[in-house]
Amino acid sequence: MPDLNELLRWSIANSTPPTSGAQGDGTTGAEQPPLSLRFNPASETPSPGSSALHPSDPQYGTSSYGGQNAEDHPAHSTNTPAANPALNSEILEAIMGKSDSTVMKEKMAFALDESNDVDQRVEALDDFEMLIEHLDNANNMAVLKLWEPILSLLSSPHETIVAHACWIIGTAVQNNIKAQSALYAHNALSQILTVISPSSSHSPATRSRATYALSSALKHWPLASSALSASSSRGYQTLKEGIRDPEPVVRKKMQFLIGTLVMQSGEQYSGELPKEVAEILKEQGQTTDGNARESLVEGLKREGIFVTVLEALKSQKGGDVEFEENAMRALVNATEKGGLDTSEKEQVKQIWESWGKDGREERGLGGNEGDDMAKILA
Repeated sequence: MPDLNELLRWSIANSTPPTSGAQGDGTTGAEQPPLSLRFNPASETPSPGSSALHPSDPQYGTSSYGGQNAEDHPAHSTNTPAANPALNSEILEAIMGKSDSTVMKEKMAFALDESNDVDQRVEALDDFEMLIEHLDNANNMAVLKLWEPILSLLSSPHETIVAHACWIIGTAVQNNIKAQSALYAHNALSQILTVISPSSSHSPATRSRATYALSSALKHWPLASSALSASSSRGYQTLKEGIRDPEPVVRKKMQFLIGTLVMQSGEQYSGELPKEVAEILKEQGQTTDGNARESLVEGLKREGIFVTVLEALKSQKGGDVEFEENAMRALVNATEKGGLDTSEKEQVKQIWESWGKDGREERGLGGNEGDDMAKILA
């Protein structure tokens, strides 16, 4: 950062000269005779208010600029330092601060440098995540070519680095179709699924954050069904495994994601699709509003995920009311959209009735919503 002397030189070089209506003693031009520029030979008496004096003039050395020689006034100085473009950039950066794009690149570079302390790298990722909470910054990740480095951190040997990378991905793509498109273009879903897998060596906290990244990547994403069906339906299989996951934090988030996918099945995207997304939809025989040949409910049913959810709900022995609430809501909504057969629907109805009014209210399924769900199961 430049020192104060450099700042002073820069301010002088870039300051605006005083206007002709302002005097050094604070008075205005209306209170003094107007200045005029004329040549005064030595034999002539200078006129009042003249600013051009001959060296032999008795009044030479005095001017209307507060009693100072006109040659010494900043407006007439020939010693003003020339503006330094490099210095200007440094000063402006010191005054205005760095742009978000510059900070994002610097934070990512620091986080990628394995010679840095791990805790400091995590702190840099925290700062990066706060920046991409802003939609414009999240969209600029593609422009700044920051998707490749953040995805590379998913393979880091440091657990906290992987967890923060997942968190950044989830934040960047959440309700942001442009960022979702960039993530899809980088084939990142398979990397996220690898982190989620119970067979990975990652901690429950890291796997939970990876599930958050997956949820954000699929929510309201027009290509969600295609993404889950890719690589022999690996995405659907991950959802199925997630319902049976031994870690409650992963199991709850996965069940919530399944409920979200059921609700968005068949929905039409109301905004303008990015060009690359529209092209992919066209190639896959989908309409530009995101309607696929196989809906999400059909895919979930084909892969036996609703049956898995039903079995998990039947095996619950109480205590995890959050899981039971999300599982019941997903199954009832799936029933309404044709995702369950008659036998499966009857089993869901039996669980619903076994809870009773108090049990349903305890699970947040009372009131008008509860009445609507009962009608679907009737």
